[in-house]
Amino acid sequence: MNLTELEANTNELHGKYETALAQLEAEVDQKEAEIESLSGTIQKLGQQIYHLEDEIDQSKEDSERIRNDEVAEREHLETLCAALKEVRMR
Repeated sequence: MNLTELEANTNELHGKYETALAQLEAEVDQKEAEIESLSGTIQKLGQQIYHLEDEIDQSKEDSERIRNDEVAEREHLETLCAALKEVRMR
């Protein structure tokens, strides 16, 4: 193998190296873009979870208030029924 062939082989290998490096850099850029996009999606989903948890807490509070109101109403009606029965017995 002479010097000219060696130089040609070196240039060919260098070209292949440059091509492979460019492909890897493009893949890295693509993966970084995907990661950035997925990160944004994760943040949005985290915010949605936070809002849904707030809605669940509010629903629980509303349900508890309604139950308490119903218990108070039932007690009031029972008291009225007892009073009416007592008046009727007289």
